[in-house]
Amino acid sequence: MNILTANRIAHHSSFGVSCILNFLLFLGILHWVGSEPAPPLPEQIFKSFATEEPATPYEPPPEIIDEDPVTSDQMNTFIGCTLPILNDPTPELPGPETPNTAAPVAQPLFVDSVGVVILEGVYTDRGEGGREKAVAKYLPPSVATYSEPSVVKALEWLKAHQHENGSWTQKGDLKGGGANAGYTGLALLTFLAHGETPSSQKYGGTVAKGIRFLVENQDAHGVFQPAGSHTAYGHAIATYAMAEAYLMTDNPLLRSPLERATRVIMKGQMSNGGFDYEYKRESRNDLSLGAWHVQALKAVSMTDVADEKVKQHLQWAMDGMLLGSKKTVSGGRGFTYTVTNEKVDAPRRIISSAGTLGLFLSGRGKSREARESVKFLDQFCESDQLPRWGNRALSPEHGGEIMFWYYTVQAFFQEDPEGHQFKKFVSAMVTELARNQEEDGSWLGYTDKGIHQGPVFNTTLGALSLMTCYRYNVGRGAGSLPASAPVNTKSSDEVMFEI
Repeated sequence: MNILTANRIAHHSSFGVSCILNFLLFLGILHWVGSEPAPPLPEQIFKSFATEEPATPYEPPPEIIDEDPVTSDQMNTFIGCTLPILNDPTPELPGPETPNTAAPVAQPLFVDSVGVVILEGVYTDRGEGGREKAVAKYLPPSVATYSEPSVVKALEWLKAHQHENGSWTQKGDLKGGGANAGYTGLALLTFLAHGETPSSQKYGGTVAKGIRFLVENQDAHGVFQPAGSHTAYGHAIATYAMAEAYLMTDNPLLRSPLERATRVIMKGQMSNGGFDYEYKRESRNDLSLGAWHVQALKAVSMTDVADEKVKQHLQWAMDGMLLGSKKTVSGGRGFTYTVTNEKVDAPRRIISSAGTLGLFLSGRGKSREARESVKFLDQFCESDQLPRWGNRALSPEHGGEIMFWYYTVQAFFQEDPEGHQFKKFVSAMVTELARNQEEDGSWLGYTDKGIHQGPVFNTTLGALSLMTCYRYNVGRGAGSLPASAPVNTKSSDEVMFEI
């Protein structure tokens, strides 16, 4: 055998081995794809914050596909700990009457790095030291001493009422079902607002498990599951939490879930900028939904996931809310709950506060609409309408009194953190929340519509309200110009913007 023949045989042998290896790799990929679990169906759990209407099953657009799922191994790397890898990423939660005896139990979290969390950039005030300075600067001395202890009590209650899989239920019940992305997102937002991350000494494991629950329970369409009875609520809140978690941890594993979640929101937005249950693209413009989506898109816009398209959708979301607003006789501007035609019904307190906050978050704090909206809210600084536990003179609205305080205190803070409206409102609110917090650290509300929302909802919004002065250290004062020109410039009230 000559050298040329030997080389030819070696070449063909190498080629044959390569073909065999590639074929085996192909079979392995087919097996992995074929064994991937089907996306879970939405649970009918998450209650609407504004209505009792029956739910409609969510059918996401077929083109929204999960193209880059995060594996359990990657999540173990992310949280720096060891947790069991579940065969079913969305374990079925038993009903309230059935003990959860078969559910897998997570091992204790061992976070690699713990200690003082150092935050930079837009959330600097949330870190240790920043919180104290912000409280001292913006809260009157008479109430500053009560705020932070109430927040810590609320965090302790939330930590104690987290499911082993990292989620939270509406009632904080550890024995039954009811956990979903919406309540989990609210709880995560509360810990993140306090500057807690997976590296935190005291709450690191709690935050890590909550984030992991959202990532592992994002379905093939990009929707965080179980989404609840009105999918858009739970998904928007979970996206809001995911955006803050990504911004605060700078962990690349959270980028893909956030991108997919944001695409769901953008594809589910109606042509007028509004949102409806289950992301139906019809004529019903739900401003309560719009408020949560403005908050979510604002948080996304602060990350590197945002591009001009995301920023434009934020502006459209605010446009959709403004379609449900109109000037009042006193010269203010109020927002109604839903719009299905050109008629705008009477304003609602909660939605008017949410719309006002949205104007600042979307960069429209200098607009005429923002000035009119703040003027409408001025009435709630009158002595008989300031936060007061048990005050039933104000007609109760869906969402409850704590939800109204949550939006209103943020709106006044964004308008002027050192103004008299914020000082008056926050002083009354802190006093009432501190005096009426349950011994275990939770809040229940005092009207039927408030109590109906459950202790997790009320406790998270109560704590977030108390943390208003250090949740953001950007976007304060009169605001800034929109990222792009609004698309809706016509209405029965000639809605105009000062650009």
